[in-house]
Amino acid sequence: MRTTLLALLFLVPTLALAGTPLPDGPHLVVTGEGKVSAKPDSARIRFDFSRRASRPLPAKQQVDAAVNALLDGLHGFPIKADDVRASDLSASEDIDYNDDGKPVSNGFLAERNVTVVLNDLTRLNELLDFGLDAGASGIGNVEFASSHAKALRDDAKRKAVDDARLRAGELATSFNAQIGPVYSINSLSAKLQEGYRYGESTTLDSITVTGTRAQGRYLQPEVEYRESIQAVFELKR
Repeated sequence: MRTTLLALLFLVPTLALAGTPLPDGPHLVVTGEGKVSAKPDSARIRFDFSRRASRPLPAKQQVDAAVNALLDGLHGFPIKADDVRASDLSASEDIDYNDDGKPVSNGFLAERNVTVVLNDLTRLNELLDFGLDAGASGIGNVEFASSHAKALRDDAKRKAVDDARLRAGELATSFNAQIGPVYSINSLSAKLQEGYRYGESTTLDSITVTGTRAQGRYLQPEVEYRESIQAVFELKR
């Protein structure tokens, strides 16, 4: 009777793992989750540049001048030469169509972007302001990271393993069963999440394109590393 009950209990997980090797005897499938949060110590910023002109050459020259102004000023920040990437030029005519379906030119648009890695987050707002002042049309993306990423991911994976074991044990116990050896383990995903949270105190400014300081409490950046594993445990008969 107990074997029949267990077989019914684990029918859904088994179907979810169609195509994955499973033991012939009683077993259970669990998913373990692990996450570790940390304060980042670097940021990857992408500055976007775009200029429009009646001809392609002036648009290109304006974009190049703005990009060069940014690159020339980066020596004043803790940014390594290897951590700077400037894209190739993209230039094309911007065309719309009127109500009669006839093409209407809006001039020529030239675009480039520059990506840099900053290793001193206390100067992040200063760098953003400088990039916009140098002529960037906008800030495409800001990604936070930690130099201890590998250790943090390993810690998250250990937590995921412990969580899987705990879930398996609790589930088996609830049906008066005991877990046996692990039959298989699959790593489902590794994910990095980032964002701001309210902190009691920090020296960081909020990220804004206006250059103004935040009033009151400041925003504290945080990165979160997540790991998910799926484990198949045999059940003791």
